Amino acid sequence: MVTVDKKHVSALLLVEAYAEKHKTEEKVALFHKKYNIDFDAFEKMMHANEENYTHYDDYMEWKAYNRYLDSIKLRIKDLKNGSIQLT
Repeated sequence: MVTVDKKHVSALLLVEAYAEKHKTEEKVALFHKKYNIDFDAFEKMMHANEENYTHYDDYMEWKAYNRYLDSIKLRIKDLKNGSIQLT
């Protein structure tokens, strides 16, 4: 049987979460660079203009990355605070 320290598992999960955060931030930055505006401004533009399927696809993807980024930030916060439960 292998014994693993909870802090070691937490540290590994934290490293993994930071890697995911970095990759997701890069995806968000690509949209920011492509449209030269932040997501909120892009969302307002989407609601104000006629349907553009390319923009709509980008909107849905950008929105999903933003939500995923929020969940990663919450996971990092929980891991830093020691909020981890092993099963």
